[in-house]
Amino acid sequence: MLFVVMAVLLAGWFWQQRSERQAVIAIADDVPAGAVITADDLEVVEVAGVKGAILSADSDTVIGATAAVGLVDGQILTPDMVTTNPLPGPGERVVGLQLDATRAPAGLVPGDVVVALAVPPAGDPSTPEQLDDPTVLAPAATVASASEVEGAGIRLTLLVPEPVAERLTAYVAAGRVALVQAPIGGDE
Repeated sequence: MLFVVMAVLLAGWFWQQRSERQAVIAIADDVPAGAVITADDLEVVEVAGVKGAILSADSDTVIGATAAVGLVDGQILTPDMVTTNPLPGPGERVVGLQLDATRAPAGLVPGDVVVALAVPPAGDPSTPEQLDDPTVLAPAATVASASEVEGAGIRLTLLVPEPVAERLTAYVAAGRVALVQAPIGGDE
């Protein structure tokens, strides 16, 4: 009798587990970060208990998207693993910087546009000519991320045109950059 009860309970548990399974998208072969995902890279698997997985019915949102991270064979896909707007885009570069609070406007958020200027390092005596006509290092850099660093200013990631990235990075390393916020649509 106990055997029959256990068998019924076990069968009920298996049925419940099977009924909660969903068809989701998984990776059929390794895809490196930054690669465009094709239909051949994907497979449909049935799983239970995976939160946030991309359902097989939504495969059109994945095909043609870019892998935001390296993907491995058998991995279940979630939305944060793919992007339709990869950074940096063609002709762009990513530059990271941390500036004193006096060298960047407060409240910068992703999407803001800034002008990067070459300025003297802190404490450097400069001539009025140097201060009156600072060199523009990047005329239109887009803020990709921004976070306040308590007691140390702001940490930023900027998207800049490829031709200015190396020069801007050198000035950042020398502590000679300040930012001015610009209108998103540019000056007219």
